[in-house]
Amino acid sequence: MRARRRTSPCSASFRHIFARPRVRAAARRTMKSKRARGFTLIEILLVVGLVGIIAAAALAPLVLTVRSLEEAQSRWGARHNARDAADAMYRDLRMALHNPSFQSVKVIHEESLGNDADDRLMVWSLSPAYEGRSAGVVVYRVLPEDSFSDGEPGLYRWVICGQPSLHASSGDIFGAESDDVPEPMEIDPDDLEAKDGELLLPDARGLRFYFPKGGEWKRESYEGGLPEILRAELVLKDDGSYVCTERFAGAAK
Repeated sequence: MRARRRTSPCSASFRHIFARPRVRAAARRTMKSKRARGFTLIEILLVVGLVGIIAAAALAPLVLTVRSLEEAQSRWGARHNARDAADAMYRDLRMALHNPSFQSVKVIHEESLGNDADDRLMVWSLSPAYEGRSAGVVVYRVLPEDSFSDGEPGLYRWVICGQPSLHASSGDIFGAESDDVPEPMEIDPDDLEAKDGELLLPDARGLRFYFPKGGEWKRESYEGGLPEILRAELVLKDDGSYVCTERFAGAAK
């Protein structure tokens, strides 16, 4: 039998000393290879997902604030335009012409299919004379979205002049005695086309008129002189409404 080679403790310690640099070099090569390899697809997806979640959480309040401001601005603009349309309506009413041969104001209470706010207003008014036209019948009506008309939906204003050649600068601007002046009750608002009218309020989807009766406001048809008080409600497309009440000085009692 061959004798086992005996090693001294001194030689073993020297081997460990000389082996350490090789181990360290191998560890450095392993770390370099890992760094050179980069990130895996799963790691990248996790980072992207976390960044997206953090960004969404940070931007959500800002998005909600901007959206709320836009909605508030839109509602304010719609109500401002509704106020202007109501002012135009009441201006025509305040300038209603009194004539014993016919009634100067007519309100038609209508509830069409799918629309319970389809009232119409007709008034024989002097206001068109201040627009370079003659005094005539002014008609207000809302065209709904499902209307068969080719025009856009909204509140329209039509002016049917009795004497087109008569202007505000003429001596006789009333023209109430002319035979070709149409009376308000002879006009059918359904026969008026959108292209012949003026679109005052595109956001309008309905129109209601109220009269005071027994301490309450009642919707009903009316035909006569200028009423003492009248409330108009414009229904807007955002499910809101604009209500305005006007008292007329010198109205028929």
